[in-house]
Amino acid sequence: MFEEYEKQKRTHRSQLIRVREYTMGGLFLLAGFFFLLRGLWELEVNLRFPPDLTDRIFGGVCLLYGAWRIYRGYTAKG
Repeated sequence: MFEEYEKQKRTHRSQLIRVREYTMGGLFLLAGFFFLLRGLWELEVNLRFPPDLTDRIFGGVCLLYGAWRIYRGYTAKG
């Protein structure tokens, strides 16, 4: 009985970790796409802070980190 409870607890924890990793990975992917593509839209922030190379580098780093978080969620063990 105790072993079954521990197994359910590990399974539930693994599912929560996967959801967290997928969510954070998705948010980082969105941020990466925003910073890479923000020059295409007419935003107020673009007038004050025009897009430059730093935005592209940061967007690329966000995309890589987001993809890694999603991969880490996919390979999470239970």
